[in-house]
Amino acid sequence: VVRARACVVTVPLSVLQRGEPEFRPPLPPPQAGAIRKLKMGSALKVIVRLRRRFWPADFYDAVCSDSFLPEVWLSPAAELMRPDAAPPYTIVGFVAGARAERVGRLPHADIARRMLAQLDGMFGSSDDPHPASSSCDGFLVKDWAAHPHVHGAYSHPTRGAHGARPALGEAAHGCVFLAGEACHAGVNPCIHGAMETGEQAVLVFPTAAVAEPAVSTAARCAVYVCAAPASRETKRRERIFFGIFVNA
Repeated sequence: VVRARACVVTVPLSVLQRGEPEFRPPLPPPQAGAIRKLKMGSALKVIVRLRRRFWPADFYDAVCSDSFLPEVWLSPAAELMRPDAAPPYTIVGFVAGARAERVGRLPHADIARRMLAQLDGMFGSSDDPHPASSSCDGFLVKDWAAHPHVHGAYSHPTRGAHGARPALGEAAHGCVFLAGEACHAGVNPCIHGAMETGEQAVLVFPTAAVAEPAVSTAARCAVYVCAAPASRETKRRERIFFGIFVNA
């Protein structure tokens, strides 16, 4: 258990929905209701490592909604689009939503094989029909829904959840600040929205006045914290803690 004057909690929405971490006292109705109403989607990425180049020089990203993976892109694109970029090269495949859940049930080797077949169809020629399959020397599949500390990817527009995002980002008990993409009403499904909510929480964080510690962890969770310097006025060992909850 970590006790502090205030805390910024940045765990994903899906983790909050599982009751991890545990808040004592419980979160107020606005935040608790928002957590129940908002929904989290799935996403899966496949990264294949390639020994040679076989795509056009100006290729960066392709959206192919009728394919196995509806989007593929070079990564890091700015480096790999340079004419003098040396191998290995990496291409990322991406799928989200219910389709990601279906793809995630396949063996990882099968997922990679299907992505390479898709790239073969996109970039192959009569002289080189299987450029991706013949040049791949490694792959990684990342299923965010299966990650034990995430259980999903991004929140998404949800019927009956109007106004839930701003409510989720309001200070609970005047001392617990939830931050993350699910709290952002505008650009929620991305890291930019998550970072902005964290910045907004920090702006109001120093004004939090807490009479008693109001947050603790569940039995299977731990809090990793970093302390900000004490104010000049108090010069006591009282600190404001920024907390991120992870599975112990």
